[in-house]
Amino acid sequence: MLTIDYEKHEGSIMERLLEITKKVSQLREATRRAIWKLQAKLNRKFEGMKTQKFQKGDLVWYFDKLAAIRHDIKF
Repeated sequence: MLTIDYEKHEGSIMERLLEITKKVSQLREATRRAIWKLQAKLNRKFEGMKTQKFQKGDLVWYFDKLAAIRHDIKF
């Protein structure tokens, strides 16, 4: 229900705004908990992955994505 629609029902706009502001802290806390759970899940998922370590002189393949998708370069 929007605050504009609240006039059709009993009560005033101020009462509706106070009702909404009371819910903001609950929504913020629920969002904070959801983000924390998601971060923990991602940490567990990527915890065991190895990162590739390169030494000076190793041959690596460099892919320039921006150059690959350009269409104005002549062959």
